[in-house]
Amino acid sequence: MLRHSRTLALALVVPLLLVAFSLPAQAQRKPWSGASIVRDPEWQKSFLGSYGFLSGAEPDIKPSELEVLKEVIELMKSSPRTAATVLQSRTGDSSSAALDFILANLHFQNGKTTEAVESYERALEKFPDFRRARKNLGLLMVQMNEYDGAIQQLTRAIELGERDGRAYGLLGYCYVNKDNYLAAEAAYRNAILQQPDSKDWQLGLARSLNALGKFEESAALFSSFLEKYPEDAQAWKLQANAYLGLEQPLAAAVNLEAVRMLGKADASTLKLLGDIYMNEGISDLAKEAYLEVIATDRKGARFETAYRAAELLHRAQANSDAAEMIDSIGKRYGGKLSTDEELQLLTLDAKVERARGNKKTAARLLESIVERDGTRGDALLELAAYHRDQGNDQRALLLLDRAQKLEKYEYQALVERAQFSVNAREYEQAAALLRQALRIKREPRIERYLARIEDATRR
Repeated sequence: MLRHSRTLALALVVPLLLVAFSLPAQAQRKPWSGASIVRDPEWQKSFLGSYGFLSGAEPDIKPSELEVLKEVIELMKSSPRTAATVLQSRTGDSSSAALDFILANLHFQNGKTTEAVESYERALEKFPDFRRARKNLGLLMVQMNEYDGAIQQLTRAIELGERDGRAYGLLGYCYVNKDNYLAAEAAYRNAILQQPDSKDWQLGLARSLNALGKFEESAALFSSFLEKYPEDAQAWKLQANAYLGLEQPLAAAVNLEAVRMLGKADASTLKLLGDIYMNEGISDLAKEAYLEVIATDRKGARFETAYRAAELLHRAQANSDAAEMIDSIGKRYGGKLSTDEELQLLTLDAKVERARGNKKTAARLLESIVERDGTRGDALLELAAYHRDQGNDQRALLLLDRAQKLEKYEYQALVERAQFSVNAREYEQAAALLRQALRIKREPRIERYLARIEDATRR
């Protein structure tokens, strides 16, 4: 019976590799090209049952089914589809689970995923401990992104004695997609024991370690990996995440610059690189990364990211860099902006110009903005600040009154009005305005300011 049992041992090598090698990076079926395999005499010999099945883990092939298998082998040389049709006509409730298993693989080779799943399931109904059927069904479910089902089948295959690194690795991949990183770590470690040179399993383990907060171990694993595969951009990015977890932002920046040099830095990578430089106070390098986000935006879909970058530069008082960003944003997105986005950008431009000392230019921009849309509270507040600096308090207060009527800007307008009252030594009025503001939002800085004013009123 051993001779009959090994019928399937090599018959499924090629289709099994089809499933495995297309995972876990992308779950896509690839066409099978196995003509040279099916013509190989040794393969045919093993397919016909010269070797036995694993005892207790796989079903026997009935002697009466050997002629069917001979016919299938001949048909597979020229037409796997015809082979599947013939085999399907010979399978039924009384046929062995082995035939359903072979049919499932033929269906998979022919791109009939649903039929393949059904055939694997029929094989398992007839022989529940059919280890390779569970493994193959699990691999197929990974390709279908059915991770719960894949976990169930792969786990059962491992319980039945499966020790292939691919089964463990794809089990880890399923657990990553289910956010179960502890189980993923264990699965990937087992996969690496069986297949220590697999890039996918090493990357999967390192990703799991990152998710578990084991950043030091993850960074060390990536260092070893990158010595062998320095062109792997994903590994550079994942190690950067580990360095950020270790609070080593400049080390992370080095990694992201490596990705950039490889020409594989996408918008999210460049944005993260810019943010790191901003947090480290290196605004010129941040600007260069942010400008590249704009330059690589072929679809013109990253206005918000670019605007945020310009705003960050302005807040960091890197206003020359902010002005360059705004100019690039205008050139890249100018014709595609909504009215709201256009006014938003013009307001930021006015703030930057005012901060650079170009006050009249800023005022002209702000006046044009509030003329077009009198509900632009940010522009009203900025224009009020300009008139206050010019000594035109009446105009400034009128603008603050308008801003105060806008719910989103009421708090800031009250604080600004309180500052006018303090400058005029009208402390009680200033205190009343700040109390009104604090009813909208509690802010320690303003609470301390109010306390100082109240002290002044008691003197």
